[in-house]
Amino acid sequence: MKTPFKFSLGIILSLFLSITAFAAYTGDLDINDSAITFSHYNFLEGYTTRIYASASNKSNEDLLGVVRFFDNDKQINGDQAISLFAGKTDDVFIDWTPLSPGLHKIAVKIFPYQPELDDPANNWVVKEITVLQDTDHDGIQNSEDPDDDNDGAPDETDLFPLNNKESVDTDGDAVGDNTDSDDDNDGVPDSFDDLPLDPNETIDTDHDAIGNIADPDDDGDNVSDTDEEKVGTQPLNSDTDGDTVNDGADAFPLDTNESLDTDNDKIGNNIDTDDDNDGMTDETDPFPLNKEPVIKLDDDDATVGLLEKHLFDASPSFDDDGQIVSYLWTIDGENLEGNSITHIFDKPGKHNIKLTITDDSGQSATQDFQINVINLRLYTSLTVTLIVILLALLIYFKYIAPAKKQK
Repeated sequence: MKTPFKFSLGIILSLFLSITAFAAYTGDLDINDSAITFSHYNFLEGYTTRIYASASNKSNEDLLGVVRFFDNDKQINGDQAISLFAGKTDDVFIDWTPLSPGLHKIAVKIFPYQPELDDPANNWVVKEITVLQDTDHDGIQNSEDPDDDNDGAPDETDLFPLNNKESVDTDGDAVGDNTDSDDDNDGVPDSFDDLPLDPNETIDTDHDAIGNIADPDDDGDNVSDTDEEKVGTQPLNSDTDGDTVNDGADAFPLDTNESLDTDNDKIGNNIDTDDDNDGMTDETDPFPLNKEPVIKLDDDDATVGLLEKHLFDASPSFDDDGQIVSYLWTIDGENLEGNSITHIFDKPGKHNIKLTITDDSGQSATQDFQINVINLRLYTSLTVTLIVILLALLIYFKYIAPAKKQK
């Protein structure tokens, strides 16, 4: 008989406590699933979304509190204050930028200023959303983005499509070249390797991007390694005698006292008394290192016709150690330029012609010559007339005169 009594007393006590607790909640701040919205529903990694929440006051008292937003249990930014009149709502929002793809639990919770008066049963809402991967945060999800990490290397050729600091792995060791200290895995660190992307080469003496193993001219002096071994110069030193003149440009690559031989007579300019071999000693030669240009005329005809065009052609002229840059003709006081010119003489007689050519070193050569201008038309007419007269006389004395005698 005692047990039923105790059971009934326990039930009554529990009901009393429940009623007392319920009666203590005079306020009721509420938030529900439909009260949570987003500025857009295409959630992308690195792309900011605004989260809106609407809190309601379901009691007859004016209430205060704060709303907190959480992403996977971590609060997003700060508290958002709310103040609600009895039976009214208050809206808040917060900006959220997800930094990782995948499932995210977005929770919104109300914290009343007087929690002892509020019913906590409806203060918490959770929504699960999926954030799409967008590694470079350019607003294009990776599945549609041709360059996920925005490093300029398309994903199809990028060995590290999600790492904007790497795209190439020369030696295939799964370590990108920017991080790898030995990109070609040849045992020589990149900082000491002239060709860090070529496992077959490590030294490039002349820095021409061709390793010494494959390069026929290791020091880049324009003399092949084979030829340097023959003449005794050093294939890994572009200036064997140390006179600051490259072996390929040094006429005496093993002589520190000589490097030039302008006239190619095997005597260096330092001891040669006639460097250009023009017959003038260097002391008296205004251009000791330059050969005088040579004048050559294509047509040396000394007779031309009056009032007829005549071509003067000096294009065969040449300069052994350079090029001719100027041709100046003087004819009857008139200056003309060009390697070939045409001129019409309007007076018969002898005319003086002067030609001056200048090479790219500034040295000139001059030639004077004379031509005879004749009236070819007059001479031709006189010649024809004379021939006609001679033919007439021939006919007369051979045919006409004998016929008269016979009569």
